[in-house]
Amino acid sequence: MQLTKEEKLVRKALSDIYPQLVINSRNVCGSAYDKHGHDLLAMSIEMYLEKPIEYQLKVINDKKLVNFLTYIMNFQLKHATTRFYHHYRKHNEKQRDWLDNYDYVELKSELNNQFKHAYEDSDDDLMLCIKHKMEFLNPYQSMLLNEYIINGNTYDEISERYDIPYFHLRKDLKDVLQQLKDTCQHLR
Repeated sequence: MQLTKEEKLVRKALSDIYPQLVINSRNVCGSAYDKHGHDLLAMSIEMYLEKPIEYQLKVINDKKLVNFLTYIMNFQLKHATTRFYHHYRKHNEKQRDWLDNYDYVELKSELNNQFKHAYEDSDDDLMLCIKHKMEFLNPYQSMLLNEYIINGNTYDEISERYDIPYFHLRKDLKDVLQQLKDTCQHLR
């Protein structure tokens, strides 16, 4: 591939300011530089090179190349709708560490049993009020309360079990819990 005279000029300008771009990338990323710095810088330069050659030359002639690339780095790193976020950060932020030697199933069942016994064995006024209110709710709302409060299931588990969209489930459960709170407010 043969570069034109303009493209050679752009590559030369980039190579001249590259050390400053590394410093700026380190400043933009802060403590996450080791994790994101080099990828962020490479993507910012790539995005600049995707612009039309006339625009690239205009930025160089205006002596704004360092500012422009630093702005791209800053914007790409700090927003959750950017190309950099979707290609580099999203996967890491949505994952948790999985410990091979930890028994997650036992912990979950142990916690559920603690809460389940607490609600089943409880005959305090608040629990009696909740059980009384559940008798007058429609079956869907009663099921939500039973799954969430008595069985101790999470939103995800309930959503998956009954095939209810997560956000609808959350809103419906929030409404039912607010009704309970209003009804049994005097017992808190």
